Amino acid sequence: MTPQELRNSILQLAIQGKLVEQRPEEGTAEELYREIQFVQIKNLKPIDENEIPFEIPQTWKWLRHNELFEIIGGSQPPKAKFISAPKDGYIRLYQTRDYGKNPIPVYVPINTVSKFTKKGDILLARYGGSLGKVFWAEEGAYNVALARVSLLFSNLVVYSKYLYFYYLAPIYQKFVHTHSRSAQAGFNKEDLNSMLFPLPPLSEQKRIVAKIEELLPYVERYEELWNRLGELDKRFPGDLQKSVLQLAIQGKLVKQRPDEGTAEELYREIQREKQRLVKEGKIKKEKSLPEIKEDEIPFEIPDGWKWVRLGDIIRITSGNGLTSTNMKEGPIPVYGGNGITGYHNESFIHEETVVIGRVGYYCGSVHVTEKEAWVTDNAFITTYPKRFIYRDYLVYVLRHMKLGKMNNATAQPVVSGKKIYPLLFPLPPLSEQKRIVAKIEELLPLCGRLAQINA
Repeated sequence: MTPQELRNSILQLAIQGKLVEQRPEEGTAEELYREIQFVQIKNLKPIDENEIPFEIPQTWKWLRHNELFEIIGGSQPPKAKFISAPKDGYIRLYQTRDYGKNPIPVYVPINTVSKFTKKGDILLARYGGSLGKVFWAEEGAYNVALARVSLLFSNLVVYSKYLYFYYLAPIYQKFVHTHSRSAQAGFNKEDLNSMLFPLPPLSEQKRIVAKIEELLPYVERYEELWNRLGELDKRFPGDLQKSVLQLAIQGKLVKQRPDEGTAEELYREIQREKQRLVKEGKIKKEKSLPEIKEDEIPFEIPDGWKWVRLGDIIRITSGNGLTSTNMKEGPIPVYGGNGITGYHNESFIHEETVVIGRVGYYCGSVHVTEKEAWVTDNAFITTYPKRFIYRDYLVYVLRHMKLGKMNNATAQPVVSGKKIYPLLFPLPPLSEQKRIVAKIEELLPLCGRLAQINA
């Protein structure tokens, strides 16, 4: 529900007698009406049952607008006489641009106007884009774009603030827009004569106003939040996806569980595995990476996690060159710098593999191949200790790290081990890695649906 819809609902409930309870001791609107029946209104049309837009309490009464109010048009002083600050002999002139929280007041010589307002007068915008706007006036004058509502029987019958909220309510707003002769012509005072007015007892009118004024500050706070969300709306789904991944790598997406161990223990296992493979001659011993300094750490992670260098947990090797000329038609996907670039009739990758774009505009992009695939030399094949690093967690973090951003803007964009191995990687325990991925994959589809809604 938009703020305006909420505001309309409150006002509609108010003029239907549903915002406050009725109290028998406050009398009835019929009794109020008897007090003014001695006045004869010309051309007063009886109210037909088919005209009544909604039910009102038994103690209320439907009346024609012109039984209680008179509409008085304004006067138009010459614009050459307008000044922007108060001055002796001048008076505030209300115009339609004074509507809202930031009015732009003007002042005119008193002798150039003939229609005046006093504090608490209600002004109605008569035409144009301002049609339907309602002003609560102070002492001043008003121009021809506005009309003043004159209460025929003073506040003894109708409380002026109740009347003000009546004009803001859907019953009036719908009427003036429906009966507007055109955007420019708008309405004149005769247009409003036949409009229906729901009259409650006077004391109830005041209680209705008190309840509305109690509720409207909450609507305004809601509107502020709504507007703030509106500003974020265009980029919200994308920002939400980034926020989900950021929370994930900060350890804030799922709870930590002591029984799952620590990343320090996991890291020692990774180092032992690496030493074993070096000893067996299956991998080469790599040059040690520098220790992580405190001023490098970008954000806090949970106590059970560990910051490691990316080169401590992955190795990258270039794929096999394959030009489009040498590519033979077949079912095997060929991966280049930005995912699949074609299909070939043979593969040299025989398991799902993480690949990273190596060169060009898409360097740093991260993809996972099919079980059978070919990876060209425009991409890196990534290896990592599968017993200790959950592949999908690795992929989400690598994508969030935006490896291609490490490029020098003046050079050919390229990713290399020298550039990415020193990067910091937030390492959780293995079971937590899996729970994080499960939560990410629960939330990202919701972000996608939000994007479709906002498109």
